[in-house]
Amino acid sequence: MTEQEGRVAHHIVRADGRVLSSRRATEQFYAASTVKLAVLAALAREVAQDTADLADTLPSRDTFSSVVDGAPDYRLIPDDVDHGMPAPGEPMTLAELARRMIVISSNEATNILFARLGQPAVGQVLSDAGAEGVSMGRQYGDFAAAKQLGPVNLVSAAGLTSLMSAVITGRLCPDPDLNAWMIGLLEAQEFPALSRSLPAGVRWGSKSGSVDGVRHDFAFFGEPGPDALVVAVCTSGYEHEAAGELITAIGAAAYDLAGV
Repeated sequence: MTEQEGRVAHHIVRADGRVLSSRRATEQFYAASTVKLAVLAALAREVAQDTADLADTLPSRDTFSSVVDGAPDYRLIPDDVDHGMPAPGEPMTLAELARRMIVISSNEATNILFARLGQPAVGQVLSDAGAEGVSMGRQYGDFAAAKQLGPVNLVSAAGLTSLMSAVITGRLCPDPDLNAWMIGLLEAQEFPALSRSLPAGVRWGSKSGSVDGVRHDFAFFGEPGPDALVVAVCTSGYEHEAAGELITAIGAAAYDLAGV
């Protein structure tokens, strides 16, 4: 790996927008799983508006429809399958789907919720958060759409910090209980990188994402609110473990810089 082959971007801010450090923060990367937080916020908004209830159910699915007219239905490739999903047709609550989407990054759960909520609702979350450079225009595994539409699931480090900041300050949803629920899911996620070197007892929550050659994580450190530290790191062109080491090192440096 040469320096020219790999890209690393970071953005380190307070949740009220104060920038502490930034590098290549507006450059776009393939989103991987990071945009799933926008789907979660769109769901919370529907629940707050009484157009959905977390106890509502949708059937589990392993086959999905492409957004490309005439394209056949598709299944996720084996490496992307969530083997903990119930059998197709079995009911799942919206709360269960949201937990699997964030905590273990289930693509099936995300696709089910994305189809239920619709792309405009997810796009509105990103717009209201001021998440520039972040977009989600298709479900996971829709390779027909990826081929025809090009890269439509994209992120920037700056945009990810805006999204996280909007969630943890309650700007996207008026219900404090739903905000606490979203933050709890972020605190439970099973694939963190930024927080690995934090001192014991530091509160954090994050949403990571990776595919071959791409690995990201964005997180809050400290008590949720305007003074929380928010960090996003995006990488491409590195092996998975090397990217993880970079992300963890930047997380530790951000903590030291800010003195959470």
